[in-house]
Amino acid sequence: MKIKNIFFVLLAAIVFYSCESNDSPTVNNNTTIPTLTTLLTPQNNSIISTLDPVFDWVDLNGSTYRLQVSTTNNFTSLILDVSDLTISQYEPPTTILNDSQTYFWRVRGLIGTDSTNWSGTFVFETSLKSINPTNKILIELFTNTSCIPCVEANQYLDAVYNLQGITSNDASVEILRIHTTLFAGDPFYLYNTPDNNARMEFYPNSAIVNPRTFLNGIFMGNYSPAAWTNKINEKLGENRTFAINLMNVYDTTSRSGVVNVKINQASGSVLSDLVYHIAISENEIPYAAPNGELHFNNTLRDLVTPPTGQSFNVSVGQTINFNQNYSIDNIIDQHKTDIIVFVQRTSTKEVMAVEKVSLP
Repeated sequence: MKIKNIFFVLLAAIVFYSCESNDSPTVNNNTTIPTLTTLLTPQNNSIISTLDPVFDWVDLNGSTYRLQVSTTNNFTSLILDVSDLTISQYEPPTTILNDSQTYFWRVRGLIGTDSTNWSGTFVFETSLKSINPTNKILIELFTNTSCIPCVEANQYLDAVYNLQGITSNDASVEILRIHTTLFAGDPFYLYNTPDNNARMEFYPNSAIVNPRTFLNGIFMGNYSPAAWTNKINEKLGENRTFAINLMNVYDTTSRSGVVNVKINQASGSVLSDLVYHIAISENEIPYAAPNGELHFNNTLRDLVTPPTGQSFNVSVGQTINFNQNYSIDNIIDQHKTDIIVFVQRTSTKEVMAVEKVSLP
């Protein structure tokens, strides 16, 4: 009798459990959506010299892909929208892209009826015009308006600046003069202390001994016309591994502009410590200085980029593209002003390339 009762209790428990299970919500066994993919090439902020690049991204196992290319960053002007791609690459027809155009692209994966989120957006520019390295060099002179020994060095560089044939190619010598704290009261130092201080901190002893001069980031030694000319000519005989191209648009009424900077690494190894500087320099500034000088050329007025430079990465063969807004102070003669852009390593201080454009 007890065994029979136990049997009915167990049977009731099984029926109750079965009813509870049937009343529970249905569990769907959906396929897990993979994480969004990572774009590879064309690289972000790059400039490419072809109209049929291979779009490449990180593969997602078991996925097909949808690729979109647009002329707007919100993808409202699509020039390419391709689905059901079975591999993580796509080469568009040559009639799709145009020269000198900016494009935005993104990818998403699809598995069955499910899809990933869109990848991040990459932007690139097409330019069939190559950017080639030159032999241009940068001379940075640290000086002070009360420094008597600075006069001869300044006069030497003035002769180079005025293309008097001092070196083998004066036109390829770009000059930037930074005024220091060697003696108090230098008006060109006081005009912009943060940027002048940043360059002094970058080069040891440049605020203690003037003139102190660096050729492509390398100390030139004490002033000697013959020694300096030999060192400059030696550097002028070398080609750089980097190239810079500048396009500048400036409005004389608003005293503001935008400079487009393209930086290309033509050869060499990949470097991880690169920065670029955009410097505003003024020429022919009249001032009766305590050391007897009456005018000042190539005077650093402003670093548009951060004082320590704007870091960036570039691979060999790649061109990257930047736009930089700037304005010119009313105290500066805009008709005697240059923009000097140079690429420099922070570890070795070597200047990899330099280029200049004048205003307006």
